Amino acid sequence: MNAQAMPAAALGALLAGCAGGICAEPAAVALIARHGHFLHEPAFRRLIVISAAGGEPAAVIRWNAVAWALQHGRLPCSPSERAVLAIAASIPSDKIPVWLGASLGSPDRRNLALVTGAITAANG
Repeated sequence: MNAQAMPAAALGALLAGCAGGICAEPAAVALIARHGHFLHEPAFRRLIVISAAGGEPAAVIRWNAVAWALQHGRLPCSPSERAVLAIAASIPSDKIPVWLGASLGSPDRRNLALVTGAITAANG
C-alpha cells in the first residue's frame, strides 16, 4: 500500500487517524485535507509514509521533507497553496519556521480561514 495509489479522501482519513497525540499534528493534517489540493498532488504524496505495522495501516506526513521540497521548488503549487503548505508544515514542528509576512499575502479568504482554524485547533 502506498500514498500514490490511495484515493485522496481515504488518504486524508488515514492521516487524520494517525495524527493523534499533540493537537498540532492533527491540526496540520486537517489543514492539508480541508485545503483540498495536496492530497491529489503526486509530488506531495511522495512525502507521505504509509505502513501496516501491527496489521493496521498508518500514514504520516514527513513535514521536514515537505519543508525541504518547498524550499527547493519540488512541489508544484500556486503562491497561495505554497503559503498554506508552509504554514501547515510549521504547525507540528518547532524546527520548521514560517515567515507570516511572506505567507499571509497570498491566501484568499477561504484559505486564511482554514489556516486560522488550524492554528486555533493546534492550541487546543
